[in-house]
Order: sequence, then structure tokens, then C-alpha cells
Amino acid sequence: MFGYIRPYTPELRVRDHAFYRAAYCGVCRQMERQVSPLLSFSLRYDFVLLAAVRMLLTGEMPEARSCRCTVNPLRKHQMLGPSPAMTDTAFAAALLTYRSLLDHISDERGLRRLGCRLLLPPAAAMRSKVLRRAPAFADLDTCLEEQLAALTALERAGESSPDAAAEPFSTLLGAVFAHGLDSREARIARSVGESVGRYIYLLDAVDDAPRDEKSGAYNPFVLQSREESISVTEYLSAHRVRIESALLLSCRTAASALVLADEYDTHPTWPCIENILTLGMPHMASEVLDSPGAKRKTRGSADIVRTGERIPAKKNTEDNRGSIDS
Repeated sequence: MFGYIRPYTPELRVRDHAFYRAAYCGVCRQMERQVSPLLSFSLRYDFVLLAAVRMLLTGEMPEARSCRCTVNPLRKHQMLGPSPAMTDTAFAAALLTYRSLLDHISDERGLRRLGCRLLLPPAAAMRSKVLRRAPAFADLDTCLEEQLAALTALERAGESSPDAAAEPFSTLLGAVFAHGLDSREARIARSVGESVGRYIYLLDAVDDAPRDEKSGAYNPFVLQSREESISVTEYLSAHRVRIESALLLSCRTAASALVLADEYDTHPTWPCIENILTLGMPHMASEVLDSPGAKRKTRGSADIVRTGERIPAKKNTEDNRGSIDS
């Protein structure tokens, strides 16, 4: 998870923004209590969407309560209480953190790799704790391992298609969103997760492209730019409309899937979810395409100041994610 999934706060009502912050703090609290205080350092905006989508699909609505937190113990904060969706999000975060570190160790060099190696033992301990407390998550852990292995194989093969390269991570996040849900809710959650996973992978590849071009690390957009004998910055500028359109279609597909949920528009999480999918993610895509490689916040309150057009959610199930390759 990379921190690209955040709301567009100027369009959030005060109560919806308060709910989002309470959900963020609630996920953090469950990470600390269910797994380890160290896991809360891995908290990103993305996990709030995961928890909110699962709450919407299961009909959960944890009660907000005023609590003190480890980061700011002198002041009480509103946070959502414990719930199955919050706990599942914390468990999934532990597995994703462990797998992410393994992936970085194989990809990075120098101090970055050393830092990941130092973090791996506590991450492995957190993963083991999750698998002991919730054996059902073993299937998800296996799926994460398989999809990251597929992604590594594509990278080593020099896959230059961004769409093909994004597929394993799309499948991975679909499995995370759908884990533990049944039938119709699982299908909706999987569709949301796959669309969000594709968006994250492609946007992260865009954001990393200038650095990867210099370091020689794998990046499908760098490979595409070499095929056209131009720099990756020139490639991203020349193909911006096509790339951005594919990213926005992923956002629309995720929003369209959730419209099929029972009473989706009456659940308290919907305003935040709709804002993230139809405003926050498109704005982040525009921000990254404006300045690939720029430093961005991945934690804390989500404040985005760009403006743009709202993408309406459509009531359909067709796969309209768009393609970078076409």
C-alpha cells in the first residue's frame, strides 16, 4: 500500500471528514491492540478505504468513542471502536507489510535494502502472530506470496506492458478486499480491490519512473520510453491523457461496483468512500502526473488542495478499466 488512496477534503462535509479521521484512528488502534504497536507505523490512507468498504458490505457501523492515542496521549481523539472490519484490516496490513519488505529486499540496494532487512524480523513476528490468532488468513498470505512471485517473474522477464505488469498486484488487492466475505459481497469487494490495486500499481510506477530511470530498476514506463527512444519524463508527458484516462476508469469501475451493494447510499461510510473514489484518487493521479517523483505525505490527515471534475458512479458491472497499452 502506497498512500495514494485519500479523500479530497474540500468536498467532504464536516461530519464526513470527522468520520474519516475517526476511522483512520480506529484502524491505527486496532493495529496496536490486535497485532503490535509497531504495525501502526505502516498505517497509510489506503487501509482506511479497505476498512470502510468492508464495513459497507457487511453492514457494520462501529460506535465512535473519545480515546487517547500513543502519538498524542495528552488529547483525546474520536476513533471508531473495534469491529470485524477493523480487525481484518489490521491483520491484512501485517501480512502486506511483511510481503512488502521481502519485495523491497529483493529490489532495493544499499541503505534501503539494509533498512528493510532490519525491519524484517519484527514484521515476520507480526505475520506469525496474525496466522496464530486467525488461521483463516493463511490462505490470504499464500495468495500474497503467489501474486508477488508472479510480479517478480514479470519484472525479471522485462515485461514492458504496464497493464500486464499491474495484473498481479490487481489480483492481490482484490483478494485482500474480498477475504472472508461471502458470494455477492465478495464479488463486489474483489472488483473494488482489483480496480484500486491496478490504480495503485500504475500510479506508483509513474511516480517512481524518474528515479527508476536513473537507478536502472524495473519500471514498465521506463521500458516503454526506451522503445520510443525518449526519456521517461517525455514519455509520461506525451502519453499523459492515455495514462490518466486508464487511471480514472479504474476509479470509476471501483465506484460502479459498490453501487451494487445493498443500501450502499444509506451507510455512513458511503460519503467518504464515494469522495475517495470519485475525487480523491483522480486528484492524486493528476498530482502525480504533474510532478512524478515529488515527495508526498502518506500518513496523517488527508488534505489535498487541487481541484477538478467529479466522476459519477455508473450502475453497471462491465469491465471498463481502460488500457495503457491500447
